[in-house]
Amino acid sequence: MIKQIYLLLLFTFTQGFNALGQSKYDYNWIFGGSYNGEVHNGNILDFNKNRKIDTLLLGLKMGANNAEISDREGNLLFYTNGCRVIDSTHQIMMGGDSISYGDAWEKFCHDEWGSGYPTFRNTIALPDPGNEQGYYLLHKRGEWGDGTAVYAPEVYYSYIDMEGNGGKGRVTERNKIIFSTSNLVHGYMTACKHSNGKDWWVIQMERDTNLYFKIRISSDTITVDSQSIGPRFVQDSNPGQAVFSPDGSKYILYNPANEALIYDFDRETGELSNLHQVEVQDSGYFYGVAVSSNSRYLYLSALFDLYQVDLGADDMQSSLTHIDHIDGFKDPISFSYFNFSQLAPDCKIYIVSGTTNNHLHVINKPNEKGKACDFRQHSLFLPKRNKNFSIPNFPHFRIDEEQICDSTLTMIPRAFWVADKIDVSIYPNPVRDNMTLRFSSPVTKEMSYTLYDIQGRQVKSGRLPMLKEEVNIDIGDKKSGLYMLQITGERGELLWGGKVVVE
Repeated sequence: MIKQIYLLLLFTFTQGFNALGQSKYDYNWIFGGSYNGEVHNGNILDFNKNRKIDTLLLGLKMGANNAEISDREGNLLFYTNGCRVIDSTHQIMMGGDSISYGDAWEKFCHDEWGSGYPTFRNTIALPDPGNEQGYYLLHKRGEWGDGTAVYAPEVYYSYIDMEGNGGKGRVTERNKIIFSTSNLVHGYMTACKHSNGKDWWVIQMERDTNLYFKIRISSDTITVDSQSIGPRFVQDSNPGQAVFSPDGSKYILYNPANEALIYDFDRETGELSNLHQVEVQDSGYFYGVAVSSNSRYLYLSALFDLYQVDLGADDMQSSLTHIDHIDGFKDPISFSYFNFSQLAPDCKIYIVSGTTNNHLHVINKPNEKGKACDFRQHSLFLPKRNKNFSIPNFPHFRIDEEQICDSTLTMIPRAFWVADKIDVSIYPNPVRDNMTLRFSSPVTKEMSYTLYDIQGRQVKSGRLPMLKEEVNIDIGDKKSGLYMLQITGERGELLWGGKVVVE
């Protein structure tokens, strides 16, 4: 009898421990906005139920300043685009208006129909280390000093008490200054757990210096320290993305001016050290950065190209590996670029384009070296259009837990995944009057072709006939030059893309 009681107590304890060890603060991802006459229609990617994608009516437009958080069990609590805090019923939370209030707010956030706060990744939501029902929202106020240059003079916090307003939450403190300085670099808002497993580190950089401000959020205090290290942050350092590795040992940021800066990070003291700088030689803008769940591989998305860096290599620069170049897919008007990225609860890395579109790029196996990482462009379809650069900004909540992520979350309905690409060849190429598309097997589903010129303008399109292995297309009226041909499915998903030279 005593043994049975002991086993029951042991089972109860371990089950409780396992439940506590599976934090799901990042299990709801919200995308979307107001397009084509649809008012705030958006998507929610829910990782609680083997990943499903639903459409919903949002409380505001979500943009590049996208932040949200769920409770430990994965229930959505609130989200924001930097203008207002919206509760789980998609209404403005009590006290949640006028976040980061100032001239930019008046211009872009004056009512809930505004386009969203005009900054990139300047907001993040974090659980209060001392209160299970409390959450900090850290944010920066963006301003225009010379009419074009975005800068941020302060870092703020707003505090959300989820016991307020009948459990819907209430913003009890709003726009409280943590510290002020002359000019913070735009973007880079990210966070890492302290080595004590409770407190948070948040790092922000000052422009025209190499000064890093290190914010520590504890159970009852917020303190700020600073450190000068590495290269200076110039105007072209705006905007960029920063991330900690999932194990907290590295702090990495990436931007057009400084390229990739990789530091060792001490979770106890907050000190940065041992800088490695990796140059990518890319002409892109709005860079993105993410690290695999095993903390081994760094991914740098540079608008046109995706690269991998081995963080365990003695020479990180030499380990730089080109993974892919954009294939010219129009989604639906602009090319589907590689921009900000985020490691997800399913162990995959999702990359958003900087254009308004319906697709996300996916690195399916980030823990694998080189092209074995299985990167697939625009392979996840969102039913409602996603606003420019909009992807959630989460830290690694499970940094001290047994599993950083759960690779068994693989059940997004097949309808949301872009079909495998088809095998097509073009001849002759270069071509003068007629080109022939040769398929490896007869066409058995609805497909269309579109021809674009070098400026990305559509110059010819049409449907492909069914049950044909070869299709002739007349392009005799086209000027000499380089063109891009795309073949898409019935939902607009790219099935094949290639270059055509007209003589």
